[in-house]
Amino acid sequence: MNICKILLTISMALMLEVQANPETNSHINSEIEILELDVISYENFIQNDPQALITLNTALSEKGIVGIKGIPEYLEKAKAFIQSAQEFNHLPEDIKLKCSPNRDLGECFLGYEVGKENFKRPDGKWVTDELKVSYYALVPNSPLNKWPLDMDLKTPYQELGDVMSKATEAVLQKINVLNDGLSVNGVPKVGRMLYYQKNNDTNTDNPFWCGSHCDHGLFTALLPASYFLDGQQIEEPIEAGLFVKTTKDGTFKKVIANDPDVLLFQVGEFSQLISNDKIKATEHRVHKAQGPIERYTMALFVDLPMDAVIYSTSELTNDERYGNGPGCSYKQWHEASLARYLVKDEN
Repeated sequence: MNICKILLTISMALMLEVQANPETNSHINSEIEILELDVISYENFIQNDPQALITLNTALSEKGIVGIKGIPEYLEKAKAFIQSAQEFNHLPEDIKLKCSPNRDLGECFLGYEVGKENFKRPDGKWVTDELKVSYYALVPNSPLNKWPLDMDLKTPYQELGDVMSKATEAVLQKINVLNDGLSVNGVPKVGRMLYYQKNNDTNTDNPFWCGSHCDHGLFTALLPASYFLDGQQIEEPIEAGLFVKTTKDGTFKKVIANDPDVLLFQVGEFSQLISNDKIKATEHRVHKAQGPIERYTMALFVDLPMDAVIYSTSELTNDERYGNGPGCSYKQWHEASLARYLVKDEN
């Protein structure tokens, strides 16, 4: 479907939605801009098709996001993962809390958590993403991971994570982000199962499921979201979903990613640092759906070794996380990023 047809479809959907619910949908911006997502086939990608590689690099440079379609085993693994994510999130809360990290004992972030991130709104106010639920795990599996005993979340999580991990490493090789001896070989990826809870609150103080931010790491693979209403899968609501601030014109645009066979890729801040701004980090946010609609997805974050040090001329060196020296270690950037965004546990 070309962009004109997409815009026409969305305009019609907006009209019908507002007509059906004039009060609850009055806030919807009828001028939502749509990002024309670039998608390349996996076959052309692995065969180094020149046009596919040009599309890959241009999309990441100008839009900060790209899709690859037809990755072997990806579609079936993604479906199995979404089913297991639903099963887990519908367990009683006391059972899920058993999978939470015990920070009093010094356990790291791995496991189940709810509402643990702060993001700054455009007006400067900091708000907490209180409806965002996460389940972190290392990929490949590690003894540090925490898994529920009441169901098998580990198998579908790890199987999808493995597919996403291999695909992301291949993308990094194609775009030549890593240089100067930097490598992600042997570094575990960080998986994040994401569940956005029903938005039953009419308070519009925070219109986002996830506030505007850039991932602080090297690169991110992202599963297109699945939406459910009363247990039945539905199409993505027009007002909801992933919005990306493109590097080309600096505006937030809605990403139409409704093909379940497409895996998305975004740029992290450390890639921008390494490339000296030749490639920019992808600023993005997730808009809430109105009403009792649930959203599921998974992100996989690629990190460098913690002791890796870079010397950058990027504009991001002005960020306080970089420090005052000529170089910055990945550990320093990583820990400063977590300190900035994570909600502090109160005693």
